[in-house]
Amino acid sequence: MHTMTPDPLDVLWVAADRNISEEQAATAIEWAARITVHAWDAYADTAGLAKNDGDAMDAWIRSLPPGAHGAVLDDAVTAVVGADNVLAEIYREQDGKRTGRTRVMRTNRPRVHIR
Repeated sequence: MHTMTPDPLDVLWVAADRNISEEQAATAIEWAARITVHAWDAYADTAGLAKNDGDAMDAWIRSLPPGAHGAVLDDAVTAVVGADNVLAEIYREQDGKRTGRTRVMRTNRPRVHIR
């Protein structure tokens, strides 16, 4: 499955609205999209619809209750923030056991060199 980058304005809005970082907001938006796609796949299987039928998926999304989209995003934000908190605790415990050198910050983002 190809994941598109979330719209930067949506990322900023979610980050500001939920009081989280932009990285957390982008991850939550991607996670909510994946949850929605998996829910559509399950619905399409149950209803005997083709999973790649975009019109049927649009109709299904429009048929969802008004608060469903926000609830999925809220669940995704909760999961992302919770995962970040767990990782922070693990890193604190590991860093507390180390003496001397500090842990190197890891990221999956490409490095950009400006000349």
